[in-house]
This record gives sequence, C-alpha cells and structure tokens, in this order.
Amino acid sequence: MKLNAICIIKNEADIILETLDNALKFCDAIYVFDNGSTDGSWELISQKAAIDPRVIIAGHTDEMYRNQFRNRVYNMFHKEFSPSDWWYILDADEMLCEDPKPMLVKAMQRDKTQMRVWQAQFYFTDNDLAVYDQEDKTHHVSERRRYYRINWREPRFFRNSPTQSWAEDISGKVPPFCQNLYRPSPICRHYAERTPEQIKMRREIRLANPYSFLHVKNKSDMDWLKKSKDCFYYQADKKMKFPLLDRLTYYASQFRYWIIWRIKNMLSLKTLFLSKVANSV
Repeated sequence: MKLNAICIIKNEADIILETLDNALKFCDAIYVFDNGSTDGSWELISQKAAIDPRVIIAGHTDEMYRNQFRNRVYNMFHKEFSPSDWWYILDADEMLCEDPKPMLVKAMQRDKTQMRVWQAQFYFTDNDLAVYDQEDKTHHVSERRRYYRINWREPRFFRNSPTQSWAEDISGKVPPFCQNLYRPSPICRHYAERTPEQIKMRREIRLANPYSFLHVKNKSDMDWLKKSKDCFYYQADKKMKFPLLDRLTYYASQFRYWIIWRIKNMLSLKTLFLSKVANSV
C-alpha cells in the first residue's frame, strides 16, 4: 500500500516545511499545488522538492482558490496507482499525531474507502498574546502554540481508483465514489491560528474569496483570540485530552446542522412544488 498526499498551499511559509517533514514520516509522495503564494512559500517548496524526490510540484497557479484544486491533482496522477493505494488530503497547517497506515490497512480489510481525522485545533490565546513580543520566532510553530481543543472531524483519507476520475465541477473533501466510511479516526494537530499577522492575512484571503470559507465570513474580527483557561496544554510526550463532553458537544452540533439542513431541504421542495402547482393553473 502506498500513501500519497495532496497539499494545496497559499502563503504558509512559517509552517509548510514542518508540515511536509511530518507528513514525510509516513507518506510515499506529497503532491504540492501552490495557489499563488507571495510570502516565500513557493520558493520553500521548490527548494524542498529539489532535494527530496518525494515532494512533487503538481501545479502553480494564480487562480482564485477552489476546493476542486484537489480534484485536479488527483486526476493528474490516480492512474499511476492501484486500488490498494490511498490519498491523504494534507492541509498545509496540519500534522498527524501518528502513522495512519495501520488504520488504513484495517479500513481496507473491511472494504472501506474513506477515513476521517479528529482535529485538535491549536489556538493563539491570551497567554500567547501576553508574551508575543518576547517570543523566539525562530522556533517551530508546534513549539510556540500549545493550547488546543479537539472539536472537529473531517474526511482526510480516501482510496485510489485507477479507473475513476474526480469530477472537477463538484466540491467535497473526498470523491463521491469513496463514501464507505471507516469510523475510527486518528488525531491531527491543526495550526490555523499562529500569529496575529498570519491570522489577519489568512482572514483577508478568505474574505476575498467568493467561492469558499463561509464559516470564516460569519465570524467577527476577534473570534480568533481564545482564552487559555478554556483549552488544554499540549505536551508531546503525553496523550492528548479529548473528554467525553467534547465528543458529545461535537455530535450534538452535527445533529443540529443535520436538522437545519433537512428543514431547509424540505422548505425548498415545498417552494418548488407550490411553484409548479401555480404554473400549472
């Protein structure tokens, strides 16, 4: 079994090399697609690709970001791999806590085609802000951001199909032909909020995108500053904390989203039905 990663990147110079080094512990290849970086990220990944053949530049474009960039990269290379190989959607600011291959082997044994990850969201907190001016910026991001909560889960792995392309006019974390879910999930450390400057730039990029990131557009400017007392402190040699209450809170929020989606869907169908009745009279 081979595990290949698809990594879409835009302005992640402060973390991308740490992300790639973490993923290279278990990935056979990482296909990197740069979306018009202007902060030195493009130069860093080009240098990395020059010295490590497992890092492959799949594309470089100034197009407006779309989730379908992942589809495009998959379509470029999926025919080179077998049905026993897997793909990993590697966000440029995420690092897995463990090698996922043993879990993927079990997933294959059960004829599954998709696996999710639990996301440990690492936050920039009031404690970080208090010492930010004295912080040693040469240290890795993972050494500087230690406060987290595990509160989200997303699809990140899907099984390769040499014969099926991933339509580039649809969105989604994994292809529609990979819906047979393996429910156990590894944990990944997600460093979306690293410094006040990076958070501001990240927000501006997302606000300017008309196609994606609605979850960002619905937040206020200061939602990113978290209270350290509401988080757990990460220690690499200790198991991450994921209490039952956090799991139940996550499942409750998902159930709420499902109910809202069902209601909106039913209202849309009702409106469509009434419109057809009105037009037939």
